[in-house]
Amino acid sequence: MKPVLMLLVAFLLAPALPAPPAAQDETPFVLGVLRRDGVVFPFAAFDGKNWDSPWPADLRSAELPISLTDVPSRWWGKAGLPSRMTVWSDGAARGTVALDRPVVMMAACLRRMAVRTDYRSTEELPHPAERPYPKDGLVISGGQRIDAVEAVPRTSKEWPAAAVALIEPMDRAEQLAVDRFTDWEHPVKRSERRKVPVELEALYRAPMDTEGWAVYHVEAVKRYPPGKDDEGCGLVTSASGWMAIGPNGKMWRQIGARVTYCDRKGVTYFLPLGLIHARGRTYWVFQTSSYEIEAYDVVRPTPRLIEFETGYTAGSCGGI
Repeated sequence: MKPVLMLLVAFLLAPALPAPPAAQDETPFVLGVLRRDGVVFPFAAFDGKNWDSPWPADLRSAELPISLTDVPSRWWGKAGLPSRMTVWSDGAARGTVALDRPVVMMAACLRRMAVRTDYRSTEELPHPAERPYPKDGLVISGGQRIDAVEAVPRTSKEWPAAAVALIEPMDRAEQLAVDRFTDWEHPVKRSERRKVPVELEALYRAPMDTEGWAVYHVEAVKRYPPGKDDEGCGLVTSASGWMAIGPNGKMWRQIGARVTYCDRKGVTYFLPLGLIHARGRTYWVFQTSSYEIEAYDVVRPTPRLIEFETGYTAGSCGGI
């Protein structure tokens, strides 16, 4: 991308975001995702300095506890067993829940241990086998606030700017995805694929804890018309990843892509769950999921890259 165009894109993307709170609290806490049926996966623990995922994922070698007091203390991390946890959704505290008992349930195609609570959703409960199962927010054992990740409106000037900023990195990511096939070539030449417009599907943003920097998570596609043997279902390149914008037009982009047919089988989708400010740093908490997999991650965006803190795979199918 030409330098002048890069500066213009950076200007359009850089929003006037308030600086995140400089929370220096080093109190340990347990973090969980709250399903609509009141079941919690305690997928992450913060010990005041570092993140971990001590909650067991593989139940084959774990002795299943009968009650909460039977749960090994190490599974909760440094914070220990909480009696109650605060529910956060869309940047607002929604009350507290009491932990009841451990339960074993199916998450995608795997058995996982979770915790039943006294939470009762105001929404209608879906079928228990729905994938991914709807979430009503996060639960946390400490007093840290969990802010919302802002979804950028489609009417914002940032949408077309983000699509332009994605042209080159998406082209590279698409070619890498094509190269991963050993006995298949894309029917559309790369020179022609570059002419296919990038269609933005989702755009989220938040300020970094580094002054003057903001980070975006993007999801986008490139669609191709069906071939004669495609039965009306053409190829689609699905891309997702991160863009960071800093002072004086500084920018980096980290994008991955997958080539499928229009059913987009195997493509995962991003669900932001919240922003946690701890020890003067800002962390994104989110879910990535498809019909075959569901995982929760904690990352910290920086002016150089995305720092992975911890992650937990709640369920997967087919060896994924």
